[in-house]
Amino acid sequence: MSTNGRKTSEILEQLARNATTRVALGDLVSSLGDRAFGLLMLTFSLPNAVGLGTIPGLSTVFGLPQAIFAVQMIFGLQKPWLPRFLMEKSLSAEDFRSIVSKAHPQLNRFEQMLKPRLEALTSPLAERVLGVIFLILAVIVALPIPLANWPPAIAMAVISIGLVEHDGLFVLIGLVIGVVAIAIALAVVTVGVAAVWFAASWLMRGGT
Repeated sequence: MSTNGRKTSEILEQLARNATTRVALGDLVSSLGDRAFGLLMLTFSLPNAVGLGTIPGLSTVFGLPQAIFAVQMIFGLQKPWLPRFLMEKSLSAEDFRSIVSKAHPQLNRFEQMLKPRLEALTSPLAERVLGVIFLILAVIVALPIPLANWPPAIAMAVISIGLVEHDGLFVLIGLVIGVVAIAIALAVVTVGVAAVWFAASWLMRGGT
């Protein structure tokens, strides 16, 4: 997978090497802002996709920008933008290097399989439609839903990889994962609501 002659894994490795004490979201946007939204969405998917969404608040820190980027994709904007309060959000350089290190083997594997195909699914029009899917998945990631952050992050990462390399097959695979992720989130929410309703009913009956 390459962008302007450079592999995505190489871009992320350079960002990790250049990191000092903290990595602000604004730094990532500045580094990747002249590239496709797909690469930004991929980068912001990685923390949750590699299983670091369990760090308190991390899923929201990266999920909310993805929702904002998704809206911008829907409207066909070319330049990504984040509000200042999100641009200033950051994580430690050590955590960022851990994210890149964990993602690197999978990215290398994908880079060997990717090739342009089914390119209608990666066209500008398709990208705007995919923005709707990204928005739904990003909202799920950003919400504190137990066990539901990882699948949508994986889905967004795979779709993003397909967009970056114009590989419609990967977009399709990501969409299938996305449908499964949405179903899991709905199931978790349904079970949670049912449990709350059951507990409330039990309390109203006096615990009998």
